[in-house]
Amino acid sequence: MGLKPATNPDVEAATIELSIDGRTVSAKDGVSLYDVIASTGKIIPAMCYHYTFDPFGSCGMCLVMQEGKKAPVRSCTAKAAAGMVIRTDGDDLFAARKKAVEKHLSVHPLDCPVCDADGHCELQDMAFQHGVTNLANAKQKFIPEDTRSLVLDFNMNRCIACAECINVCKDVLMIDALQFMKKGGFNQVVAKGDQPLACEFCGDCLAVCPVGAITNKYSKYLYKPWQMKKTTTTCNYCGDGCQMHLETKDTEVVRVTSPLSWKNKWGDRTETAKGHGGLCVRGRFGFQYIDSEQRLRQPLVRTGETLTDTPWLDTMQTVIDRLSDIHRKHGPESIAGLITARCTNEELYLFQKLMRAGLRTNQLDSSARYGHLNYVHAVRQAVGVGRPLNDWEDLTKAKAILVIGSNITETNPLTAVRIKEAIRVYRSQVIVVDSANTNIAQLASHPLLVKPGSESFLIDGLVKSVIEQDLVDEATTARHPQAFAALKEAMAQVSLDHISAQTGISAEQIREVAAIFAEAPRAIALCAEGIVRQPNGYHNVLKLIDLAWVTGKLGQPGSGVTTVTEEVNEQGAVDMGVAPEFLPGQARFDDPSARERFGKAWDVTLPASASGANFLEILARIRNGQIKALYVIGENPLATLPASMDVKGTLEKLQLLIVQDPFLTETGKMAHVVLPAATYAEKEGTFTNLEGKVLRVRQAVDQVGESLPDWHIMTALANGLGYDWTYESPQDVQNEIMKLLPGYYNLGQPRRVSPSADAYLSNGYAAEVASRYRNHTAQSTPNDGTQPFTLLTGQVLYHSGKMSTRASGLINIEPNNGRIRMNPADVERLGLNEQSTIRLTSRQGSVQAGVKADPDIQPGSCFFPEHFNEPAVKDLMIVDVDAVTGVPYFKSTRVKIEKVGA
Repeated sequence: MGLKPATNPDVEAATIELSIDGRTVSAKDGVSLYDVIASTGKIIPAMCYHYTFDPFGSCGMCLVMQEGKKAPVRSCTAKAAAGMVIRTDGDDLFAARKKAVEKHLSVHPLDCPVCDADGHCELQDMAFQHGVTNLANAKQKFIPEDTRSLVLDFNMNRCIACAECINVCKDVLMIDALQFMKKGGFNQVVAKGDQPLACEFCGDCLAVCPVGAITNKYSKYLYKPWQMKKTTTTCNYCGDGCQMHLETKDTEVVRVTSPLSWKNKWGDRTETAKGHGGLCVRGRFGFQYIDSEQRLRQPLVRTGETLTDTPWLDTMQTVIDRLSDIHRKHGPESIAGLITARCTNEELYLFQKLMRAGLRTNQLDSSARYGHLNYVHAVRQAVGVGRPLNDWEDLTKAKAILVIGSNITETNPLTAVRIKEAIRVYRSQVIVVDSANTNIAQLASHPLLVKPGSESFLIDGLVKSVIEQDLVDEATTARHPQAFAALKEAMAQVSLDHISAQTGISAEQIREVAAIFAEAPRAIALCAEGIVRQPNGYHNVLKLIDLAWVTGKLGQPGSGVTTVTEEVNEQGAVDMGVAPEFLPGQARFDDPSARERFGKAWDVTLPASASGANFLEILARIRNGQIKALYVIGENPLATLPASMDVKGTLEKLQLLIVQDPFLTETGKMAHVVLPAATYAEKEGTFTNLEGKVLRVRQAVDQVGESLPDWHIMTALANGLGYDWTYESPQDVQNEIMKLLPGYYNLGQPRRVSPSADAYLSNGYAAEVASRYRNHTAQSTPNDGTQPFTLLTGQVLYHSGKMSTRASGLINIEPNNGRIRMNPADVERLGLNEQSTIRLTSRQGSVQAGVKADPDIQPGSCFFPEHFNEPAVKDLMIVDVDAVTGVPYFKSTRVKIEKVGA
């Protein structure tokens, strides 16, 4: 199978020599001969080849002559061997390749004028390059087009049976949704079982198709490739930060394509550890919100009970006058701000500068507060680094991966592909700890289905098992004997039998997976919302760090504790200082020298450290009357937080609510002023992804209506308030950031970190470690029998936040059906079916909803996507707040489920 033995770092293939076109070439024994030839810079035609998956050998184009063989050989499936003598050119090979092109064309419709691939077609290119001008025995297939899929159409008349679509789906993505089927005398690509395609809809099959056999429903027949402008930018959905091409015509986004295509089929297979260039369904098919009819097109100012269209100049004057009046009468402590982590680094930086250096308030926060800050605070505390400790290549090449509290295929699909490659190529053992049978659990070597909310107990069990089985790394723990003694003492209070009862996982299984993690040469623990967005999230991350420390995985290359983020720029929000505890560069705001340094740079005296307030503290200060004005950019707390927080009643107390957003949100409808903001496709800047890569955001289309980029609006507001900002472009802001944070702009390269726990383990660790291992309840609300189900809310594959629900393509795939997902056994036990209506009752109230049977949901639990508010399932939640980090927890609660009606 091609190059796999050479790419696996634990299998060192022998180095051999062979001759290619008279040149002696070194290679690894057994790898694809085509890859060896390509490594010399010689590219020969190959329509079924792509470096991201194993050679298939169907197209008959990559022919070479091998000494000792009479007929040409297919170089992609031939394996390099010592002493081979290979010739890649010659009239005989040209004629053989031309014959292969003619064979494909003989059953290929010559419908180029109406084909979406016209001008972007490999078969077209090959016909031109080989001078194919006449087809003697051409015949048509006359296969009906398959239009049953929600987003892709299959025109098998054009298919050349190269199997690239099948191979990328099966080999790279491990979805295996496509197959060949003999129909009408021809091999055709169909969905498994010849059913309508139902898969993750990543579109990678579309991307690698070298002809027009697979087409995009959303852009079909609209424009030819050469009529569109292609802009390379960064996806605005999750923290993976995938590169994408926005293809536009005039003011319209026509389609999204990716670096993965048949055009980039030549590469180094070892580089796939850093990503394969594909996209997920959100990135490829979730672009319609950019030019949605629901977009705000001009400012709105409240007049009585209504919001009225108002010119920009008048609107800004209203904001400036009212904000200035509140500031003058009540001081800087009367103003606060909240911003989304979907803004660019430059906008996030300007926001915190406006609040601190302009309005002189440290009452500000971002959506990173919803969970990512638990991880940031924990790793900063433990190893002095405030970002994920591992990049994609680390994850791909790890020999053991502990995925805990993360349905990663649905939240961060391309990071999930790195784990899939770890399983497929690097033979990694993957341990998945989750309360649902997730996609990655189904692929894992060790899936552990735990009771909802008990992930924290499982971590306790792993640490306990490592110590109990004497699997500790003695060289690591010997450097800090006092800390290790304190951890052992804390573990003495932990019972594996108790943990087994709490989690539903046997002590034997816990010991087995603990040994796998401890004994692996490279091991990574990856945690996400099931850890950082559940109660005790901060301490749960510290427990994972304990596990990594005692097993010698902390600070070691290719090992560590890492996380993923839901929103694209949560890491950038923290790095830019959009949190009351941090200045840019994660300098502590309570550090006088840091405040002095930034104050000097901004020519101001920054507010005292004690005056800061995070998001929930801001809401509390609004309720008590201290904060009278709130500036909200891109966030929608009214739609995000449960009713128990009384966000509506809180916001009604404000004298001035300014909402800046591309859409009129629920929070915007309450505002005194609404400012129309541009989307990522309409502005320049950068995002920082979960690897620490700073990635370019490029403007692809003009702003809709009178909307403006957030940085532009903030600059105008600052100047109106008298702060004399001279920024004329995001580049001006970047220049300022580069002076304050040298080296931050790393131009797409992951920043290497050097985590060290020495200071942490030597200073206070022994005194505080016991507190995080004291038993706590498995759920935020105890199960007293009256509410037997655990209700969970979370992300799903086809949506991210609330923005994706504005994309008609994604809503077409995954509309809000208002149904609670339940295990089929629970559905049957309660006498329900998919036409039933149920009532869910928690201590906060009740809602009615439909039912959807889902075998991946554990009995005794139920699930609803957090992206939808109809029905208002989130209002059943209460909010716990992390005492250390201020992170709010509202992802699960206990409920009673009853059937409504007969």
